[in-house]
Amino acid sequence: MLQVRLRGLALDQSNSPVVILEVEKTNKGFGIWIGPFEAEALALAISGKDFPRPLTYDLFVNTVTQLGGVFEKAVIGQVKDNVYYASLHLQDRTGQLYVVDARPSDCLVLAVKKGFPIFVEDSVFKESSIDLSNLQTDALQHGQEEDTEGFKKFVENLDIEELKKHFRSKEDDSETS
Repeated sequence: MLQVRLRGLALDQSNSPVVILEVEKTNKGFGIWIGPFEAEALALAISGKDFPRPLTYDLFVNTVTQLGGVFEKAVIGQVKDNVYYASLHLQDRTGQLYVVDARPSDCLVLAVKKGFPIFVEDSVFKESSIDLSNLQTDALQHGQEEDTEGFKKFVENLDIEELKKHFRSKEDDSETS
């Protein structure tokens, strides 16, 4: 497994939210398209803004915490038909570990809120990774906006069908090797 970090959050050319995850200490990563509500929740989590009343993710965090649970990690473990699957790893007060099926977007929001690590299985990374070295800076990283023109341009011009073709050609190349 490889640890990843949130590299950026933006909209693609069709205004669909995309999260770019980057493997620690590399220029390799991959994009996961998420829903608009999840993107809004992620942006709010990154901003660190608190609300007078708990939002849905806050309710979940508060419930787990009140029950003595601890968030251990999230793992993006599979990709099928361009849909990513993740699991949330929790530990209760007795030390019992629980693995809960979850959407990657939910795991990302919770990881930003609670500061636990996110991992990707090697096989998912091999299938989905792209070179991110052409990206100049992070779009949003822990609430700080930086010079994001390179990243915004990259995401705005990102063609989902081309990305899928890229993944398929990499898969074909690895099968012939």
